Amino acid sequence: MATATKLRLLVVNGDTALRQGLAQALGQHPAIHVVGWAISGRTAMLKLASYQPDMVLLDLDQHPAEALELLAHLRSNALPVQRLLLASEAVPADTLQQAAQLGALDLVARPAGSLGEAAIVKVAHDVLPPILRHAHRLGERAGGGPAAAPAPAVRPVAHAAQPAAPAVMPRLPGATRSTAIVGIGVSTGGPKALTQLLPMLPADFPLPIVLVQHMPPKFTLSLAESLDKVCRLRVREAQEGDRVERGRILIAPGGQHMRIVASDLGGVVHLTNDPPECSCRPSVDYLFRSLTEVYGGRVLAAVLTGMGEDGWIGARLVHQAGGKVLAQDEASSTVYGMPRGPIEAGIAPAVPLELMADAIVQCLRGVSCN
Repeated sequence: MATATKLRLLVVNGDTALRQGLAQALGQHPAIHVVGWAISGRTAMLKLASYQPDMVLLDLDQHPAEALELLAHLRSNALPVQRLLLASEAVPADTLQQAAQLGALDLVARPAGSLGEAAIVKVAHDVLPPILRHAHRLGERAGGGPAAAPAPAVRPVAHAAQPAAPAVMPRLPGATRSTAIVGIGVSTGGPKALTQLLPMLPADFPLPIVLVQHMPPKFTLSLAESLDKVCRLRVREAQEGDRVERGRILIAPGGQHMRIVASDLGGVVHLTNDPPECSCRPSVDYLFRSLTEVYGGRVLAAVLTGMGEDGWIGARLVHQAGGKVLAQDEASSTVYGMPRGPIEAGIAPAVPLELMADAIVQCLRGVSCN
């Protein structure tokens, strides 16, 4: 395969062993061309013009302030460079949140501190799938490409300076039976989408919300803590036995499935280590399926931005049970993978992210635009 069809990767990492190990391991893949490396975000900014990378692999553990400067630089200059982040659980929640708001494509966990050879190989193995998904897109655009599973298009985030037509509320599903719970599924681009959506929900929101965000273990706790600071509703990482309660948002822990089960106290959280579904654990399908088992048609499901198809089967089950389904539209999605299935099947309207909170509230009130 010609170099022109390879993904041009810039490795930004202050740990010499990890930087060199990642560059060597990833550079051996036929779909990846490691164009260079930088020890910090500021150094990387000086190298962008000469290296012209398609993606930067950026370590938040090393020089986090400079890493955020690089992300801000890429965003403010509207540079077509995707950002794939490495971070350990030692990275503060507010740093993760800022990185997400600055357009991080995906987040991959790594152990804290200096790493040995085996750990570096494991990190390289973990970052390879999201890199290859973007490499496949570049290959398709060039008329060829690496042999990888098809990936949905990654769409740049719109900036305030770019003119955009005002968002229009689509026709929403009409009233069926009273809704009892809201389920949300999201993946790539999720932290940014959730930071925009969830604070828009009113303090008197009448129902519990349960949510799956594809993230590694430990990072969902940081996400919940950061969202709790900006939302009118309480946000926490779910724990075994938690009751689903009005005015509270429960986020499935990374690495564990979350299902809601019936009890004498109402719906409660049950966490499992069942096999991944759609290569995901937690899985949106797994959560949505449990909601239909407990609440039948009294479920409102929202499928947001993300790679892959997790949530499509679950959304179909919600629809078949008589519940309602909403999905984020293509234009506002970072990756139009997960929402595509419900929208193209005609079981969910395509809702711009900026209108999703209003759409959820309207559906709960039985309002229909039909």
